[in-house]
Amino acid sequence: MDALADVIRLLRPATVLLGSMSATGRWGVRVPEQPGPTFYFVTEGTCWFRTDDTGPVSLREGDYILSAKPFSDSFLSEADGRTELSDDAFKARHMVDGEIRVGGEGPGPVTRVLGGLIQCDPANADLLIGLLPRLVHVPAIERTATRLRALVSIILEEAAESRPGRDAVLCRLIEVMLIETLRREAAWSPHAGLLGGLADPQLAEALGHIHADVARGWTVGELARRVGMSRSVFARRFSEAVGVAPVEYLLGWRMALAKDVLLRGGNTLEEVAETVGYRSASAFSTAFSQRVGCPPSEYAAYLQATRG
Repeated sequence: MDALADVIRLLRPATVLLGSMSATGRWGVRVPEQPGPTFYFVTEGTCWFRTDDTGPVSLREGDYILSAKPFSDSFLSEADGRTELSDDAFKARHMVDGEIRVGGEGPGPVTRVLGGLIQCDPANADLLIGLLPRLVHVPAIERTATRLRALVSIILEEAAESRPGRDAVLCRLIEVMLIETLRREAAWSPHAGLLGGLADPQLAEALGHIHADVARGWTVGELARRVGMSRSVFARRFSEAVGVAPVEYLLGWRMALAKDVLLRGGNTLEEVAETVGYRSASAFSTAFSQRVGCPPSEYAAYLQATRG
């Protein structure tokens, strides 16, 4: 089982809200805080990207940015320039033919940026934030950027149409885009979390075993034997790379799956418990309450209320 694809599929990133901006001359725009990860693609020209907690990043045509927590994302013509918040009033003043246009009048180099907000099902939306570094920048010269450019082009085309299966196609395209971005990040600069584990072939194999049979009562010793490591070395390397102990990761993944089943509805508590490896509904309910903070029935009711 591919653990990364497994997590992305669980997120069901089915809704993507797209917008675009063109700019000339001197300009600076700050994106309003967004409720989920946002991707940006520079389709023409050059600019700078800046946030309150990261330094300025030079961008050129074909560069891709994925921002995990977009609360101060800014685009500027100059690295140290001033920005104006792109709120509703700003958009009303600068919207032309469905595109925000800023900067000076007349001829000159044009910069165009396409942005997209990724929205996931609420049950496990936090999993994506846990996967992502604060910022992923993929320069245009990388092969991954070429693949992402093709995906973004298809996403833009699909979002503009109302053909049958549109939402399902968009969901799959966003899944592929996220997987492309994250596996690139795992190879280039792994950090503690699932990406850190996937960067280590032996730990990636162990994660695959967990995801392939989540209901199994995995022990540290059994997982270590499966990947050819001693128990102590495996436990230490897993904790350092993934950020939690192997059994803790297993329990967390069980709860993520359980929340997803509860979100979709139609299963008894006994069925949910069996699916994620608990022998009884009461044992599952106790474990769920300890980790999530409320019983499964209350959580399911809350999810249905927030969706409806």
